[in-house]
Amino acid sequence: MVQVNNTPINLRVKFKKTGRLQYISHLDLVRTMHKIVVRSRLPLKYTEGFNPKPKMVFAAPLSIGTESVCEFLDLRLSERVDESVALEALNRNMTDEMQAVEAYYPNTKFTDLRWLSYTVSMKTAGASDELCERINAALSSDVIEIEKKTKSGIKPVNIRPLIKSADAFFDGEQIRIVCLLSADPSEFLNPEYMVKYLRESVGVLSDPCIINEYYSILREEAYTADMQKFR
Repeated sequence: MVQVNNTPINLRVKFKKTGRLQYISHLDLVRTMHKIVVRSRLPLKYTEGFNPKPKMVFAAPLSIGTESVCEFLDLRLSERVDESVALEALNRNMTDEMQAVEAYYPNTKFTDLRWLSYTVSMKTAGASDELCERINAALSSDVIEIEKKTKSGIKPVNIRPLIKSADAFFDGEQIRIVCLLSADPSEFLNPEYMVKYLRESVGVLSDPCIINEYYSILREEAYTADMQKFR
């Protein structure tokens, strides 16, 4: 009897999505990546049915308006290919604002991802070391309560347990907040909630003239529960 090896072959792709591409939705990203992986001519596994699609899964979908140099995609392959060949094939079909950084065969699952690091940069009125001290004091409070939309309606939620660390500093022009937030699917924290809390508690980004102030968010790294870099 011939034994068939049905062990799934998952190729993990770490990629960046920056610049103008921060404004495409996750659904648009899925459609775009669908075209990219098909054009790369990798030996993809497809779903069954009338409209077969490449089998692919994303980790921690990115919110619109957030840039990232740390996105992950798992592709199901029918056979192994050299990682460097896969990386080159994918990047031939990408743009400068969306590039594959790594391609490899992982030993981890997406469920092992627990923390994501971000840098929030703010050009806001009154930016100073003193304002950073107020931000740090607010983010170190025992309770950081925001109103969050849930399945049962809008409810107050304490997001403090979902913030592992947060440190604000003034670079002479902008305030930058380096933070480590929960990536657990059941307790995922969008950094926009932290910005919302700081608007209400500290008064950042409150100038009535909307062109005077702005902020940006960059996702930078991913970690497991024991703070090892996720791969």
